[in-house]
Formats: sequence, C-alpha cells, structure tokens
Amino acid sequence: MKSSKKDIEEIVRFLIKEIVANLGFELWNVEYYSEADEWFLEITIDRINKSSGGVSIDDCETVTHAVTPVIDAADPIENSYSLIVSSPGLNRELKNEFHVNRYINKMVSVKLFSKNENLSLLNTDGKNFTGILKEKADDAMTFEVCKMEDKQSKTNKQKNKNNNIINNEQKNSDGINNIITLVKKDIAHIYAYDEIDI
Repeated sequence: MKSSKKDIEEIVRFLIKEIVANLGFELWNVEYYSEADEWFLEITIDRINKSSGGVSIDDCETVTHAVTPVIDAADPIENSYSLIVSSPGLNRELKNEFHVNRYINKMVSVKLFSKNENLSLLNTDGKNFTGILKEKADDAMTFEVCKMEDKQSKTNKQKNKNNNIINNEQKNSDGINNIITLVKKDIAHIYAYDEIDI
C-alpha cells in the first residue's frame, strides 16, 4: 500500500530527528510535495543555540550527508524525489501544532482568508494583523491584537523581556477589546513576527 504524504513526512521525521539534534540543530519541518511534476522532500533545520548564528550552506550540506543514507536505507518513498535541506529563513511560517505551541505568548503576524469586521475596529485592514498568540484550542486561536501604531513599541517590550508573557490591558486606548478568537479555518497563514521580513 502506497504511503500518504503525511505518513512519509512522519516517517522521515522519526528517522532523522535524533540525527539532526546530535548535529546541533532542531528539526523545524519535514515536507513532501510536488512542483511541476517533480517530487521534493524538504527538511528544514534551525540552530538549537541561536547565539551561534543562523544556518549556513555548510550546515545544510552536513545534515544532507548525515540523513541521506538513513532515509535511503528505510526507503519510505516509492517514487523518485529530490532532497532539500534548508533553514526556516526570514518568513518563518507556523505550519503545524509543534510550531504554534512554540509561539504561545509570543508575537506573530496573521493573514486571514477574508476580512474580519472586528479586526477593522482595531485599526487594522481587517485581514492582516500582528499580535500575541495567547491561547490555542483544537479548532480556534486567541490573539491579543496590536494596533498598527503599537506594533513597534510592543515588539521592543517583548524582546526586552526575552519573549516572556507581556501583561497588557485587554482594551486599547479607544476602549475597544483587542482580544480576538478566530477559528482555524479562517486563518490562511501565521508567521513568527520576530523572523518576518518587513
């Protein structure tokens, strides 16, 4: 029976997670996808010790050489594919539960599929906003939304507190509640704000 895309990603994650960690990296994501009739297995890594700097091309090559024989031996993918090892980059998208859990009580940038009237009241364009990811439930997420002019000051406060919880009032200067809960199906993308290219 042919393995599903999700099964392949989980198998590869299980096979290489410890290898990647032993090299000093965190396994950020594993994605198996196709483009223009070609299949790719993309492994995204990040440094465990961020003070050592970002992920270099040499780092990606090191991880490639380490994981390739392990993946080849297990042979979880029937068709031909190209292996890519990369870093999360500036626009770090939170794609799964693991990613989202890492950014609870941290600043994120959110894009919705369609305009939300409640967000429009908070001086946003109603479809894109920045705020603190406060809570995550099975089918919803709660955010403390930043007004457009407050984003920079709030980011500075957050970084000064080493990404700990910020105790802000739940209402902005206009008396409007800036805590909003959105169902996951309305959220198109979530990015780590401290990593986004703005």
